[in-house]
Amino acid sequence: MNEGRGFHQPKTDYSYYAGSMSNRGGRGYGSRRASIRAVSCEYFKNEARSMFATEAAFFGVIVMTAAVPLINSASALVHLVRSFAAI
Repeated sequence: MNEGRGFHQPKTDYSYYAGSMSNRGGRGYGSRRASIRAVSCEYFKNEARSMFATEAAFFGVIVMTAAVPLINSASALVHLVRSFAAI
């Protein structure tokens, strides 16, 4: 037999069954979920304040780390333009 050649059928899960839609509906029943606005307000009121100072400090370090090479590049570019202008 040539097992390496030919078309092989993919393995199929024969125990699959479609879920019932009888318990689904346009409106939810039972307990009402909190809106995204309520969840975000609760997050900013309780959790965001405790980490703000730390995150702001890290952001400042990242900005300064990125700013130094940009300033050095701008200074080198100014020197390059001045040297070409002198020619």
